[in-house]
Amino acid sequence: MADFDKNDMDTFCRAPFFKGLARQTVERLFAVGDCATFAKDTLISSIGDNFGTVLFVISGLLRVSVCSASGRRITFLLVKEAEPYNLLGPYLNRSRFLEAQALEKTRCLKIRDRDYLKFVEQHPAIVHNILQWIGKSLDSANSRLLDLMEKKVETRILRVLSTLHQKFGSPLLFTSQEISEIAGTTPESTLRTMGLLREMGILSTQRGKIWIHDPPALKDTEFGAIKI
Repeated sequence: MADFDKNDMDTFCRAPFFKGLARQTVERLFAVGDCATFAKDTLISSIGDNFGTVLFVISGLLRVSVCSASGRRITFLLVKEAEPYNLLGPYLNRSRFLEAQALEKTRCLKIRDRDYLKFVEQHPAIVHNILQWIGKSLDSANSRLLDLMEKKVETRILRVLSTLHQKFGSPLLFTSQEISEIAGTTPESTLRTMGLLREMGILSTQRGKIWIHDPPALKDTEFGAIKI
């Protein structure tokens, strides 16, 4: 507990994942974990790893993605402050087709698999939150598959920008490469689409920052909301 402070716990108590849980439950979660800090670009888990550790981001940002043999990457999740990574890992106990990397210096609450399993068993109230989080992620994955099958590249990029704006606000600090990896397209297509959006006054860009001026113009919920 010495590596964590009251502000860390306050942030977690206010976060969507912990909604409805008693503060005492959050404090006990911190008590069973350790503090882990990852430098920018650190690969935390690789494709094929049997990674059972559960992480909750305290500060920084994790990218969860898959990468093909040709080097093409698709980003599934961006895990920010007070969000979890690998909630199912301790239950699956097998290698997985995912990798997690720190996009910036990232500090986490790190919980070993056996400690996490014991904590969940002793605090059943958190099961509802875990299932709700996983359920939303599954719905999002299905929605993104439909996007890839049915939506034009431009529409997928709009959806990604809208979701990133909802999650991180404005300005967005993402490169065209990072946006293309979420949308499942190329940086060239992303730059072309963003150029059109600039001409329409929907967004503006400067020195690696993206300002969204008309969020409703990016909305497309035909296949449901997506979670990044």
